[in-house]
Amino acid sequence: MKKLDCLFVYPGAPAGKKNLLPIMPAGLLAMAAYLAKRAVNSAIISLPTALKGEFYLPGIIKDRQVKLVCIPAHWHRQAAGALALAARLKRAAPGVKIALGGYTASYFAAEILAEHPAVDFVVRGDGELPLLKLIDRLKAGGAGLAGVPNLAWRGKKGLVLNRVSYAASSPMLTDLGLAGLGFVLNRNPAPRRGVCFEDGMFTYVQARGCADNCSACGGGREFHRKFCGRRGVALKSAASAARDFAGLAAMGIKEIQLPLSPLSSDVYYIELLRQLMKRKLEPVLKVELCGLPSAEFLHCFSRAPGAGSKITIFSGSGSERVRRLNRGRFYTNAELMQTMRLAARLNVNVWTTFTTGLPFETRCDLQETGELIRGMRREFGMNRASVYAFSLEPGSPLFETPEKYGVKLRRRALADFLDQRGKYDMGYATEHFTEKEIVRNLKFLEKIARG
Repeated sequence: MKKLDCLFVYPGAPAGKKNLLPIMPAGLLAMAAYLAKRAVNSAIISLPTALKGEFYLPGIIKDRQVKLVCIPAHWHRQAAGALALAARLKRAAPGVKIALGGYTASYFAAEILAEHPAVDFVVRGDGELPLLKLIDRLKAGGAGLAGVPNLAWRGKKGLVLNRVSYAASSPMLTDLGLAGLGFVLNRNPAPRRGVCFEDGMFTYVQARGCADNCSACGGGREFHRKFCGRRGVALKSAASAARDFAGLAAMGIKEIQLPLSPLSSDVYYIELLRQLMKRKLEPVLKVELCGLPSAEFLHCFSRAPGAGSKITIFSGSGSERVRRLNRGRFYTNAELMQTMRLAARLNVNVWTTFTTGLPFETRCDLQETGELIRGMRREFGMNRASVYAFSLEPGSPLFETPEKYGVKLRRRALADFLDQRGKYDMGYATEHFTEKEIVRNLKFLEKIARG
């Protein structure tokens, strides 16, 4: 068997009998492809997707002489599973080096290294170049770690946080394409929920970074600036994305999700739709937006993708006041309804999603959200809204400056996030609602959305 310099293992995030995060971060594909282009052998394993008994990790580490195991601790609900896996692997294969990466690992790098001896390194921010340099250093005996960008590690005199100086560029992301899929070892990577699939749709991440800085988001503009060294958004070209879609179609993948848009406008999506029409591709698309789609985008969307395609607008609150105070892009409810009416005339399937528990929200604001959802149902003759729950995210503006947003945090340290349980473990209270009341409000809106 070919030796492996690097093994990426996604543990998922188990919560009782249900895995809340069955789909792995897309960055694993990019890192594996980047390393391969530089003659570094790597592979990817997704444990939530694995068949029973498919992988025995200690055996793989030994047989393939793995030098470095990389475990994502990207979303905060992943962190406990990532650290537990690191501890198990270090006990079973004490000679292997283990690195964590991702948003949560980047934020809590010092705490992870101080409190979890199984973890040897944390890569903060983007990992392609840092992993390449780290593996080179490990092959040479482990000296020179101070020269690895973005790396956090244990030196002779204590913890060392190297400067975060590397962030992937748009040309690099464009160049990598979807080559990383070829390094996935899972025999069946694409069940209903799998390596890059959620509810049957392939999740295609075309960018890193974000143009917005929404209050509750742990992956916004300021987080990327402070913890990933990124200014602006790195973006695959629309033409390269269309080529990737053609590749997915050749694999038999017909449904593609473009998750939460990090872009300040929909110009990119219009060009992507034009590229798809040029190639005569008609995938079923689910596009998630934080702002409103333009009329031009809606007209293009009515012609380009396959039947069953959908646009989802994440509106946050149905209260304009709360939306203005929390979201990166503001629009009125009248503008939202006008957009949905145009979509209905064009036969474009548009959904909205709402939540509660945002800073500054009062009971009146909650009722406004409920009334907006009811109004959509009355006007369009069907449900056009859903409700999502968000829990406290490390690195989000409200986590960094809770006093500015009038919230009280139940979590501040890494250990607090490791203890969270279940969908409704929010981790904070606002000036108007306790944590239990936020959960109750969510269920109130869910009931309205279900009709």
